[in-house]
Amino acid sequence: MFKIGKIFHLTHLVNDLDACDRWYDQVFAVNRFYRGYEKLAVRDASLIAIGEVVMEPLSLAKVPDAEKSPIGKFKARFGQRFHSIAWYAEDIPDLAAQFARHDIRMFNLIGNPVKLPLKPGSAIWTQPRQTHGLLEFAEIPEFTTDSRLQPAWSSVFWRERHPLGIERASHITVLVTDSSRALTLYRDVLRGRLIHEEERTGEKKSAFVSVGEDTVVELLQPLSASTPEGRDLAQYGDGTYAITFKTINLSKAVEFLRSKKQRIETQSGDSVVLNKDDTFGMVVGFTERAIPNDPR
Repeated sequence: MFKIGKIFHLTHLVNDLDACDRWYDQVFAVNRFYRGYEKLAVRDASLIAIGEVVMEPLSLAKVPDAEKSPIGKFKARFGQRFHSIAWYAEDIPDLAAQFARHDIRMFNLIGNPVKLPLKPGSAIWTQPRQTHGLLEFAEIPEFTTDSRLQPAWSSVFWRERHPLGIERASHITVLVTDSSRALTLYRDVLRGRLIHEEERTGEKKSAFVSVGEDTVVELLQPLSASTPEGRDLAQYGDGTYAITFKTINLSKAVEFLRSKKQRIETQSGDSVVLNKDDTFGMVVGFTERAIPNDPR
């Protein structure tokens, strides 16, 4: 039986990987455990740990016909922004069968349809329009460079020594046209657990779902076309929109971010959101707020 585990990585598509890597180093003091070129995916990428969060900044490789690849087509349509959410999972063949039972199409690394039965050790990507954005699932390899899975790993540095004071990812925000339908996917298909719902009248309503070992996903349905979320949904459709980090000291984090020339786009009490022109198209927030019923 399948079991979703730790988040594998949150993929961030950018135009200039070198510049983006420098930004991650300067702002987050990341632990980079991979940097390389993947021929089949036609991409260059890094894997970086920020505490228990792993980001995958990637750029389209500079090779002939790269724009015809799945990543090339995504870039042409969306530009710099979040690309997908990836989780580790046990028993990928059973997970694939679960998707098939719900008529959710799946693809491999190069965008070809997945055929069942699936072989153990395979990775799968979902059809974005069916799963409110692109989702990836992969088994933990026998030998891995993932820093968080090594015996001596600790995330204490980012919480106690780095000025951002990052405890963890508070939540990943996915914009959806219909939060009830999205909740059905996350709860009934992925076996997540609804932990909290809230609504800001005339602006948005959200369902927070605990997924796997360490992730909370906010399924956010905009209720106004004039909000940033409403405008993004109208332009790009359902998909991964933002990451919000939980910090132990918001005012100290904001002071540090400003020292690194990161502009605050919005601020409301216990939370801030950065200007995405400074973050390579990524919507990044910081908050002191604890999500009600958060099991972590």
